[in-house]
Amino acid sequence: MSTKVFTTVWVITACLGVLKNVHCRKSDDNSYKNYLFSWDAGECALYHKLCSHLDDHFALLTCSLHSSYDKTQIPPSCQHKLWVQLSYLINNSFLFHTLKDPCQEDTEISSCFDPNVLTVDCILKKKPSATVKVCWRMINKIESLLFNDWQITTNFISKCFDDVNTHTCGKIPPDPKSLSQTETLKCLQNYEQYVTADCKAEITVLYEMRYSNLQLDKIVFAACNVEQNSFCRDEIPGSWLMYKCLLRHKYENGVRKKCQDQLFYDQKNIAMNYKMSRGLVKACREDIRKFHCRKGIVEDKDVRLAQILLCLESNIQNDTKSISSECTAEMIDHRKMLMEDYRLSPELMQNCANDITMLCRGIEAGGKTIHCLMDHARPRRRKDRRISLECQKSLEMLVQETNPGEDWRVDPVLRAACKPVVDKACGEIAGGNGRVMSCLMEKIHTKAMTDECEVALLQIQYFISRDFKLDPQLYKACKYDAVTTCKAKLQWADASEHHSEKDPLIFPCLYNYAYNSELRGRLRLACEEQVKRVMRQRASSVDLMPQIEDFCMDDLANFCLENTGKGEEILCLQSKIKELSPKCKDIVSNFTETQSGHIELNAVINTNCRGITEKLCASELQSKKEEDDVLECLILHKNHPDVKANVKCRAAIEHEQLISLKNYRFTTKFKNACKYNVDRFCPKAQTKNQVVSCLSEIVRNDTINRRKHTIVKECRQQLRSQLFQQKENIDLDPDLKEACKKDLEILCPSITHGEAAALECLQTSKGKLSQKCRKVLFVVKKQEFTDSGIDYHLIKTCNDMIDKFCHNTEPSKIFDCLKTHHQSLDFEKNCKVVVVNRMIEQNTDYRFNINLVNSCKSDINAHCSEILANEPQDVELQGKVLYCLKEKFRESKLTTDCENEVANILKEQALNYRLDPLLEKLCQAEIQTICSVQNDITISDGQVEECLKNALLKDKIVSAECSREIAKLIEQTEVDIEADPLLERACAFDLLKYCKDLEHGAGRRLKCLKIISNDGTRKLEAACEKELTSRLEMYRFVAAKFETLGDVYHSISSSPSKKYFLVVGISIVGIIFIFGLYCGHVTKKAMYVKQK
Repeated sequence: MSTKVFTTVWVITACLGVLKNVHCRKSDDNSYKNYLFSWDAGECALYHKLCSHLDDHFALLTCSLHSSYDKTQIPPSCQHKLWVQLSYLINNSFLFHTLKDPCQEDTEISSCFDPNVLTVDCILKKKPSATVKVCWRMINKIESLLFNDWQITTNFISKCFDDVNTHTCGKIPPDPKSLSQTETLKCLQNYEQYVTADCKAEITVLYEMRYSNLQLDKIVFAACNVEQNSFCRDEIPGSWLMYKCLLRHKYENGVRKKCQDQLFYDQKNIAMNYKMSRGLVKACREDIRKFHCRKGIVEDKDVRLAQILLCLESNIQNDTKSISSECTAEMIDHRKMLMEDYRLSPELMQNCANDITMLCRGIEAGGKTIHCLMDHARPRRRKDRRISLECQKSLEMLVQETNPGEDWRVDPVLRAACKPVVDKACGEIAGGNGRVMSCLMEKIHTKAMTDECEVALLQIQYFISRDFKLDPQLYKACKYDAVTTCKAKLQWADASEHHSEKDPLIFPCLYNYAYNSELRGRLRLACEEQVKRVMRQRASSVDLMPQIEDFCMDDLANFCLENTGKGEEILCLQSKIKELSPKCKDIVSNFTETQSGHIELNAVINTNCRGITEKLCASELQSKKEEDDVLECLILHKNHPDVKANVKCRAAIEHEQLISLKNYRFTTKFKNACKYNVDRFCPKAQTKNQVVSCLSEIVRNDTINRRKHTIVKECRQQLRSQLFQQKENIDLDPDLKEACKKDLEILCPSITHGEAAALECLQTSKGKLSQKCRKVLFVVKKQEFTDSGIDYHLIKTCNDMIDKFCHNTEPSKIFDCLKTHHQSLDFEKNCKVVVVNRMIEQNTDYRFNINLVNSCKSDINAHCSEILANEPQDVELQGKVLYCLKEKFRESKLTTDCENEVANILKEQALNYRLDPLLEKLCQAEIQTICSVQNDITISDGQVEECLKNALLKDKIVSAECSREIAKLIEQTEVDIEADPLLERACAFDLLKYCKDLEHGAGRRLKCLKIISNDGTRKLEAACEKELTSRLEMYRFVAAKFETLGDVYHSISSSPSKKYFLVVGISIVGIIFIFGLYCGHVTKKAMYVKQK
């Protein structure tokens, strides 16, 4: 090879201004002959034969340095030339011109060509992230040729270059394992008086490092000599404990970059070849051999640290053989090392380079960059703010290699953020086996948890949750089930295999077997408990539930980007369930169905209702049932003062109620009890509200028709519970809320929707409601009157009265029981108001009175069918059917059962006129002016009706309609004395004494009292005699003033002499007919005579 070729190459290099203090001057090639290799020169003739065939200057240097010749036999001038060429390799200008072409498309490496940074240091740190192969190879060549201690000798080479060049002191170390500048320093000592001041200063620095006595593997101590005194003065200089101490303080303030860089290069060498770690090799030599961690690898080949850690950890997790405590301690230290600096993982450098540049630029080391990448792996980030799939896989591999789930201390960020929490809340927990990590997860909803710890914990848990092997307690308990049931690998990890795509599916499989009622029982008990423990802890974030997150990533980004609080993501997905993608919708539906029966999966309720749950639902918490009743208990107590005071807890409970409306399967006990009936009778029902309406209508029809219930008892009980909840808050009845939306705004603008307040407001608004609202409200009323156990307002308001008077009454009959006792002196006023309002509502439509429907079914069909045919059936009939039955009651045309039921209603109406809607409507003016009634609906003394009757006798009633209605009331009492409670009360003793054997109805008992009154031998009580006399006078007045042909007919038909009256009537009609015929004949004859 010609000298001219080499001359051209190296002249170009020399003219770049090779070193900081070396300047290029204009000259011809001959000016640089002292800096060039020329194999023609006698002093370098040894290399001419060996390397003359090479035409690349890096190949030429490599050949020269790695030749088998004894370096001590090389002439000084040739050594000096080699030294000069090697010195160029740390110069920024040289590296720029060498790498600018091969690396121009590599943005990471190109960023190192900044005059303010040391280019050689930058390119070596970023070499693993180089994406252009040509660039990577060039950097690799440069790295292989650098002085072995360039990190601590760069300043010396730069400042002393001219001195070394002047005195031809450049020397090549005879042994690759010896320091590079030892011989060069010795040479300069001979010219000490001629050396420049700058160079002398650098020589002094090396002397202070004791450079001449350093060993290559202890070069880090030279770079960190100041730090040894500052941070580690208690450790023995040069010892392994000193090295560990320096590593512990690596990122603390006061540690120079020079020391940090040297520690990094040292750690990098360890990461690439575990043998570079003296501590690990010494402590784990026997374990590495015993477990064949170098199996298939030749002895002199490098083995990465990650491979050794995975091999040893796999044997620990598989319980094959024990590993020495010294080795375990070293493993923890080296796992910490990998988590501290992402640059020690070539895969991260390679696959995450762009992500680090775009998302985590400028974040210092110490594990923060790794956690930054972890944070951007989570789906709550927008797509353009998420890391790439390759980067995520590299992070997953790093987490497996370092296994922070086993010992939280290996993660420096987690350790720094969570140490205060661990000291306070988990101090008694022994380290290792994931115990402290589990404790931290348990504390994530408590006051002991800090925001910093929670963020770091969730970032690392995101990756732990995607590999069930990384939770030691879960893995140990479920290893057998995972292998046999979920097809998991038998080995914990195998460094020779890539991460399996099936691994993330193992935990969802275990979860399915633990919570699916059809599969439950197949897992071992210990495994099932661990699965539930993990689910309880991970329920705080959808990120920790891969079975949801993996299928809902886009939906989370589209709908739930702002929902970042504890458990808010799953709440968001649940609330948007109809808008989710099909697969996500199915996954969220299945989880919500499971969550409803397992309160530990509900992070929001666990977070906000913990104290309340322990106080109000302690027995449910301690219950060992498969489906717990805690949520049902909380719903039952949601209007308790403690719950109302806790706004977040109450909101969480109501959210669960609202979510359950979307599908009846979201209420576990209701689903389990009614699934068969729903599938059979309500297959088209979509929402829970539709299912409830369908089933409740079937139950009502069965009740009315008095036939055996079609719906099983367990389902009826759960149906009652759902209806009861529905009546508590109008928001839980979407159909009613939508139909009455405007009515609520107009009639109940300031009324809260909860505690049945809005529903009660609508029910008491009566004629003011819109037709649409009336129709839906009519269905609600039918449900409540069919089963009063679902009437929330009634049950809650009358709770004490139910306990007192109706504690043994069937829930569906509670209202009837309260009606019976509502006149008791010790009956609470608030309850009485509700009961009377219900009685008023009940009289607006016969269908609201199940007893009336059952007793009068045939009578209604016989006498009131025209009303049913002409009136709408989806709204109240405004008492028309009851009015019809009252007419027939006066005519004594009702069956005995129906007559008795109507008599009971008339008795109630007689005591409280408000229970008679027609009377209140027709006589409203008279009631207000004549009877001066109090504005209290609970007054049931019968005085208003009595006032109206007396006013009628005194001709004070102006309205003809009112007069006729009062007259009918008086006539009703003639049929059955029960319709006149004041007379019945006054004559109670006499009725019992003289008339107890008589049947009710047909005026029998009233006639009995009349007979006794007219019997001189027997005497009525004075009060009874007085009241009876008053009533008889009323009857005569009405008979005289209001009797019609119909009334005459009714009197004759009911008289014992009705046959006599019939004969007389027919005779009179016959005489009139004959007389008419005669008169007609006479008249016709007279007309004929006249015309003639």
